[in-house]
Amino acid sequence: METQESALTLALLAVPARAVICRALLEAGEAGLPAVSLAELAGLSLPRATHHFQELVQADVVTLTIRDRRVCYVLKARRAVREALEYVDSSGLG
Repeated sequence: METQESALTLALLAVPARAVICRALLEAGEAGLPAVSLAELAGLSLPRATHHFQELVQADVVTLTIRDRRVCYVLKARRAVREALEYVDSSGLG
């Protein structure tokens, strides 16, 4: 947790729903996941999840793509998110 990118990612992951979203995207790999699926996994309505997606996009953690007329998200900052999640898990914050 030394880089600015990792610190920012950790701050974003302090919100449980965002941690769930990032964890799911980390597991999904380069294919990413549809916004609807991510909202469901995080236990959020799509409008509420959209707020979290916007925050993650602005922080350059995820990117938005359109696939088969569906909004999807792909994790960009894979290493930083992996480090942040490991830190959250090992410190008992998650």
